[in-house]
Amino acid sequence: MNSSKRRKGFVLFIVLVIVSALASFLFSIYYLSQLTYSKTQGLKDYAVAYHAAVSAVKIALNFLQEDKNNYDGEGDDWARPIVYNYRGIAVSVSIRDECGKVNLNALYDKRLFKVLKRLFEEIGVEPSVADSIKDWVDRDSSPEPSGAEEEFYEGLGYKPSNGPMKSFGELLYVKGIDERLYKKLQKYLTIYGSGRINVNSAPKEVLLALSPDMSPEAADSIIEARPIEELSKLTELPGISKELYFEIRPLITNRCDYFKIDVTASYGEATVQLRVFASRRRPLEWKVIR
Repeated sequence: MNSSKRRKGFVLFIVLVIVSALASFLFSIYYLSQLTYSKTQGLKDYAVAYHAAVSAVKIALNFLQEDKNNYDGEGDDWARPIVYNYRGIAVSVSIRDECGKVNLNALYDKRLFKVLKRLFEEIGVEPSVADSIKDWVDRDSSPEPSGAEEEFYEGLGYKPSNGPMKSFGELLYVKGIDERLYKKLQKYLTIYGSGRINVNSAPKEVLLALSPDMSPEAADSIIEARPIEELSKLTELPGISKELYFEIRPLITNRCDYFKIDVTASYGEATVQLRVFASRRRPLEWKVIR
């Protein structure tokens, strides 16, 4: 009898263990299925947001292609933020032209190099950094007085481009530029455009750098008069004499064919941020920021 009771007790224990294990297994299956569903839903949300962002870039390019006026910059239709929400998909688009900045790939123009030097003085950047940037993009191997050529970079394991920068990120490899300075310079420098500076979008510091004779009052008068539809009208603005106008005329424009497009798209739990550098007709550089 005692043996029979012990057997029954042992069998009951085994049954309880099996039931407990089965319950744990079923709970694990349920948890994993919920987790998989959550991940699948997250991927779906991200895919919808990403494709919405890509579509928004195409919409931005369409805005630029349909632009038929004779100027670009502040006051233009495409310069206004684009925001829309459709069936839970929220999208915002910002377009800025790149021509209001100093084009590093055009520093072969000695006048523009002087503009860069004056700009760095204006914003508190060591002038030696301008020399290093010019040495990075020029085709010769002779360093500027405070610059750097191949000999300097050999110890770092790479060589200067000695040609046009293909991405603004190359600036991080240039002597004297760290992450903090790199972020600061994004407002003032670009690698796109003809080299002429768009008076309709240039920051005040860039306008001041156009000439030693450009006063803060003259720069302010340009900003207040935007959009400048005809460059010759600059001579009618306070602080801009004909002499100053003819001095800066080879350096300026009121048009642009290169743009930075920032897009944020959200759907469900997912958000996608794209930054695209583009000509008026096609993307040139594409970055997923988030």
